Amino acid sequence: MYEAGSYHWLETWLDDRRTSLGDPLPGEMWLAPAGRRYYGEAKGGAVRYIEVEIPSARLAVASDTRALAGHYDMALAAFVRALAAGDAAAADALVTILAKTLEAMVVRPDPSAVTQRINDLLAHIQTQLELSLTVEEMAAEVGMSVNSLIVHFARAIGYTPAQYMLRQRLRRACWFLMNRPLSVAEIAFATGFSSHAHLCAIFRRKLGMSPGEWRRRHVSAILPPAWED
Repeated sequence: MYEAGSYHWLETWLDDRRTSLGDPLPGEMWLAPAGRRYYGEAKGGAVRYIEVEIPSARLAVASDTRALAGHYDMALAAFVRALAAGDAAAADALVTILAKTLEAMVVRPDPSAVTQRINDLLAHIQTQLELSLTVEEMAAEVGMSVNSLIVHFARAIGYTPAQYMLRQRLRRACWFLMNRPLSVAEIAFATGFSSHAHLCAIFRRKLGMSPGEWRRRHVSAILPPAWED
């Protein structure tokens, strides 16, 4: 679980599937099942993270479970922190929540060629977050029909292409708020939101707070004191 630091880029893979692109945020978690190949690359400064090893006998992960990456769950994060602090009683609750989360992520795997197309699209989306990229343009980028793209993308990632792009824009905006002395309006335009008001509305709907409040809670040590809305 990522806690803090100055990563500005992170890419992780589970077997042949890209599991995350972009900037990790405090409390986000990655699960690397035993016996599967997990690796990552990062650029940036020092970071702080918590690593928890769960015996395979305690948590079974089906082979066709979608990769859990960049996952945020406040309760789950609280139990990870409690366990890292020495509270052994948090282990059972942690495993229970993870098991329920993974149960909903078992999918029929796609052919490797389709998986590669989705991986390529994830990389493409990451370079287009500040632009208006339609589902039709995404489908054309990977040579699929819109309907086929939506089905395969949701199966691999757990979101529609449009939902994923909004999520990635929001994650990048959060990272800018933590790590760059830019105004909220500047961040909005740098991450594909139409205005300061649009970004604020998405923040309140998705995160329950304003960008300024999020910044005050999570600002990195590399920034000067609190930047305002």
